[in-house]
Amino acid sequence: MACKRGALIVLEGVDKAGKTTQCKKLVQALELSGRPAEMMRFPDRTTTIGQLISSYLEKKSDLEDHTVHLLFSANRWELVPLMKKKLEQGTTLVVDRYAFSGVAFTSAKPGFCLDWCKSPDVGLPKPDLVMFLQLNPSEAAQRGQFGEERYENSTFQDRVQQRFEELMKDTSVNWKVIDAAQSVEDVHTNIQNHSLNTIHKAQDMPVGELWK
Repeated sequence: MACKRGALIVLEGVDKAGKTTQCKKLVQALELSGRPAEMMRFPDRTTTIGQLISSYLEKKSDLEDHTVHLLFSANRWELVPLMKKKLEQGTTLVVDRYAFSGVAFTSAKPGFCLDWCKSPDVGLPKPDLVMFLQLNPSEAAQRGQFGEERYENSTFQDRVQQRFEELMKDTSVNWKVIDAAQSVEDVHTNIQNHSLNTIHKAQDMPVGELWK
């Protein structure tokens, strides 16, 4: 009998919406219920490309905006073989940020359109579920350590939020909006319910290709 594949579940949102906390809680809950699960984060700052991105985000280096966008995309592509292998082995991947963040952040800068920003990521493994943690950017700014990294200012985050809203109009992607202003536990319960439903549905379907 072929192994039932894992689901590809992505959490998105503006900075400080609680994505990392919720990814960790979801992986823990899935493992406790006997489902193999692992967390991934983008950018993955451990690779050579990821280290270039990390230095840029921490304001230690400057890079041209098109270059940065393509580096973020390359950082996702370099992990595709590993992602596919894990999914095929039956592991559910819970991903903290994915291509949608890349597109939303770059297209929020002057002179960039959504289509150009999406093109390098066309064909990436398509998530079975993308949950958007909805939080007012002004509320996000009240949360710890906001402002330490390059894109953490409220005006820019407002524009990012608008771009996410445009991306969510794409019905080829399974989006669910979660109110991130609720308590951590309530958000987790909501996320877990959507995820279990998705894992069940995904196990007999092939992994799709994003934006194709």
